[in-house]
Amino acid sequence: MPTEVIIPALGVITEKVKILTWFKEEGDPVKEGEPLLEIESDKVTTEIPAPASGVLGRIFYPEGSEAGITKVAAVIVAEGESVPEAPAGPSGPSVEKSASTALTRPATEATRTQGPVKAVPVARKFAEEKGVDLSRVSPTGPHGTIMKKDVEAYLASRSSEEKAKTVSGLARKVAEDLKVPLEAVEGTGVGGRVMKADVLRAAEQRPALPDEETALGKVIRMNRMRQVIAKRLSESAFTAPHIYLFTDIEMDKLIGLRESIVEPFEKRFGLRPSINDFLIKAAALAVREYPLFNASLRGEEILIHPRINIGLAVALEDGLIVPAIVDADRLGLGAIARERADLVDRARKGKLSLAEIERGTFTLSSMAGFEIAFFTAIINPPQSGILSVGKIDERLYLDHGEVKVKKVCRMGLSADHRIIDGAVGAKFLEALKKRIENPTFYFLQL
Repeated sequence: MPTEVIIPALGVITEKVKILTWFKEEGDPVKEGEPLLEIESDKVTTEIPAPASGVLGRIFYPEGSEAGITKVAAVIVAEGESVPEAPAGPSGPSVEKSASTALTRPATEATRTQGPVKAVPVARKFAEEKGVDLSRVSPTGPHGTIMKKDVEAYLASRSSEEKAKTVSGLARKVAEDLKVPLEAVEGTGVGGRVMKADVLRAAEQRPALPDEETALGKVIRMNRMRQVIAKRLSESAFTAPHIYLFTDIEMDKLIGLRESIVEPFEKRFGLRPSINDFLIKAAALAVREYPLFNASLRGEEILIHPRINIGLAVALEDGLIVPAIVDADRLGLGAIARERADLVDRARKGKLSLAEIERGTFTLSSMAGFEIAFFTAIINPPQSGILSVGKIDERLYLDHGEVKVKKVCRMGLSADHRIIDGAVGAKFLEALKKRIENPTFYFLQL
């Protein structure tokens, strides 16, 4: 019986995914557990493994198409087993053909345009390097399969003006996101290949035009990430009644501690600790003391999660993403710094896994790098709280009649009032303040 390859439900609000890559073609042998296709959900790309061993019988959603979650993307059949023309169930009747017919029928021009193009791997790779659309190449291989020589013949048949620019996959994605025309980008890679750095350079050098998306009066269509952010935060703002609490925290001792350990820390761990690393640890310890901040509402029950995973909000060019550090209350500062640096770097490159951005139980959002004194943050559902961090200011104060200066940061707590009362929120902030203002004692375990 054919095994269906199902698009998994990725996240609580994901409804559709984009098929980026099929690693196998119809008729190719597949092994259970090996990567079969790559899909793009709201904020991440994910590889889907083959659910069974056998032969990839039919692909129902080609590369570049969108598929709803739980839809059948393809079927895997045993050798000699019949191949369904369509997935069984509500999406269509199961009409079967013999395996020999379904897997070896010639790819005429009419049939090739209705499904994925058949090509040997070397031809597909060569076409990708040269920027060739395989649907335009005439096959000469058996059963309508495109060979490398077919791609070479296609390139030779075009004039130099028509030849596609060689572009790396990442550069093409960045160019699409930044709306940089690739024909205007000069490639510095091997053989003039356009790389990501070339696109970024072109984006920086281009003059601002009045008809760009930043111009006044322009209508901007939301991309997928912005749509997800809008939906999630709207649900949070209108579903969870927020309570907001603020406190001023003296930062001199924490800044002094950081400065005193920067050099030996860098020698040992290979990177410099940031203030955020200390705040992540301090927040995790405060959450451990007040576990309602590690909870989610499930119907009429409050679920307190067994592990404290602190998410750090990372601003991207077109949105926001919140990867989380697992067991932040148990990790040393070095482990937190390494994990934070890795997650932030991969977040900006779009290389995070879905698990890394959905495992958070409490979030820290910092705007300390901007001229923002304080701000209110919307809770990242289904979490129960989020800590907002403003910039560090210098303030005058009296010490036994003497005027002195201290560094102060105003931090805010947004809490789900269905789970957390104001008094509990106040105690949480006091616990956080105590740890930040007395870091030498509370970070001895690091």
